[in-house]
Amino acid sequence: MNSRHEMINAGRLDFERLKAGQNRLSLPDGDLADDSLPSFLGRVVTSETSVKVGRFIKVVPSTVLGTEREGGSGNFSANGGSSPPVLVYLMGSFVPMPGDFVVCRFVDHRWVTELSGGGSSRGQGIVLGSCFCLLPPVLRMTSGDPNCNYAMFQSCTLAYGPPPPAMRALNFTENLFSSSATFVDPITNSSFFYYFACLYNQFFLTRIFPSSPLGNPYRDGILYNWIVGGYGNTCQPFRLEYGMPFPGSDATCSVTISGD
Repeated sequence: MNSRHEMINAGRLDFERLKAGQNRLSLPDGDLADDSLPSFLGRVVTSETSVKVGRFIKVVPSTVLGTEREGGSGNFSANGGSSPPVLVYLMGSFVPMPGDFVVCRFVDHRWVTELSGGGSSRGQGIVLGSCFCLLPPVLRMTSGDPNCNYAMFQSCTLAYGPPPPAMRALNFTENLFSSSATFVDPITNSSFFYYFACLYNQFFLTRIFPSSPLGNPYRDGILYNWIVGGYGNTCQPFRLEYGMPFPGSDATCSVTISGD
């Protein structure tokens, strides 16, 4: 009992520090989140550009439905029509996206949610500095036609990790998404890797040639791109189904990237 009172008192002190301008708050341990600490599951409705750690976000209380059985999955239903959004203070190392479900707890006069170590409904994944999506560490690239546009798009696996040695001369980041296999361009007879990256809500695919008539190494232009927010392109689950090859190429080329 004493430990619970000490934790609640510590929460009050944290609240005073928060009011003083220090954006820190320690949530009680999970085993203390009982009836004395009300909680609810909610869906984030704040716009992507306004969601930041250390700020309040808008969350709509939700209901967990589904068949009650061992190992069964739940269905989340936001009570958008009956419950107004609640302001919730965001902590942790992960930033939720609109539509994500988060667990909110009432700690000393305000609601708080902490997302770290995959605490959001998206689970653990890769956080790229300029990306709106949280990415699975391994992605599957599927080509609709391996012969399209002179065999430019082949099916393969894209894995997150250190770049192949041949790519390091191009000053890439320490870790990135690249293909785990190499392919041969039939025009130049040069081997290449695929490189997959994003900027905000736009994803793009290109090729890296360790050695080619154009340079050693050589980075190709953007060959295919997808916009998250369009039909069939989602962060959760991560799937890029409808994109576009570069202008002037074969418009029938189709490439899908997914995390399943």
